[in-house]
Amino acid sequence: MKKLVATCWRAARARRRHAWWLFLALALLLTGGRLRLGSAPPNVLRIAHTFTTASERAILDDAVHEFEQTHPPLRIEQIILNSDTYQTVGWRLQFQGRQQPDIYFHWQGSRVEYAIKNGWAMNLEPYLSPGFVAQFVPASIKRQHGGIYHLPQSVDISNLVWYNRDVFARLGLEEPATLEAWLATCQRLRRAGVLPLVQGDRDLWPMGNLGAELLGQTLGPARLDRLFAPGVPVSVTDLAGLKTFVHMEQEGMFDLPGLMERGAIGGFGDIDAKVFFLAGKAAQHVVGSWFLADIQDARQRGELHFPVGVFPVPAARGEINAMVAVSTGWLVNPATRYPAAAVAFLELLLSRKYQARFAGLGNLSTRRDAPEFTAAPLARRALEILAATPVTLPPPDTGYRPEQAYVFYDLCGKLLTGKLTLPAAADYWTREKQALARQGL
Repeated sequence: MKKLVATCWRAARARRRHAWWLFLALALLLTGGRLRLGSAPPNVLRIAHTFTTASERAILDDAVHEFEQTHPPLRIEQIILNSDTYQTVGWRLQFQGRQQPDIYFHWQGSRVEYAIKNGWAMNLEPYLSPGFVAQFVPASIKRQHGGIYHLPQSVDISNLVWYNRDVFARLGLEEPATLEAWLATCQRLRRAGVLPLVQGDRDLWPMGNLGAELLGQTLGPARLDRLFAPGVPVSVTDLAGLKTFVHMEQEGMFDLPGLMERGAIGGFGDIDAKVFFLAGKAAQHVVGSWFLADIQDARQRGELHFPVGVFPVPAARGEINAMVAVSTGWLVNPATRYPAAAVAFLELLLSRKYQARFAGLGNLSTRRDAPEFTAAPLARRALEILAATPVTLPPPDTGYRPEQAYVFYDLCGKLLTGKLTLPAAADYWTREKQALARQGL
């Protein structure tokens, strides 16, 4: 009993300490640094970011030092913030104070759109050096509202098909180039007594992101955006891309007698699915590029006993080669006194020199020369896939309002467990959107 009381007391103290630091961080953002006496001096560029690890900070510090040496008398002041606080409320609150950042870290998608519409993001195009944009894969630098506002620091590909090369070789299977070929591959695996795909969708977002990719390949970015617009009704035709989910569920591509029960995908977690695949119990697993680290860890611990391959989720014949990916990067405050210098610093930070160092930490750069930054075959393959994909789509939970994203994720989960048909899914999404619209969401 004493141990339980002590544990609860320590937890309460930790929560109070966390709350205090959260309050202090928000206070600093809201006061714009008034606790530090006065506004920022001239010749200072303030950059807000969430790079908190020593290895990340070392790279950024070196870039800052190089910039200051070549741009006197300017100097750079870093504002380092907790990622969770910054991602939810911190990034907006930083514009309420007197000492706003000149440059700030951000996630491409609805947040960038919000920043542009609120006048917090500058069109960078007039200040970019000739040829700078051409150094990046085309889909990574998005033109929006007639300009370029967001420059990419790194990218996470949300859906890649990781597969057991030994199983594919034993059954004479090749990497499929079309959706039709992939579904046929899954059917061959199941007939051979192999679980085609192990997925965990307990938290909904894993398969929800795959569902967004399937829809985006069918509809294209503009029509996909429309589906997430508040109050817009959804038809069965709009959901044609999700026929793949219905087919997969009906054909048992996520289950196998004696190994995985039908419908188990809804109760399996994403970590459970990773472990299941790495143990060699399934032929394929769809998850993002961050799985590279899990594969490396399993290999180093001597727990991975087969070679892993990877290919993109293939589009159906005649459809759009598109993938869901989340890009993090940088915006510049239009209120900055030094717009040209702010962009010059970003060009330096995003140069081959520093992006290669970030790649050494596991980041995927969107530079065209990024495959040269690593000798790891799977990482190089992921970068080649990114470079060959002309259209990227945001994950729903970063590209759109979270309430709209959750409804879609829930819809995908119900399709995958046989709880909704496509017509019922269209009706469900429409009703939920109407309910959100009445709340102004």
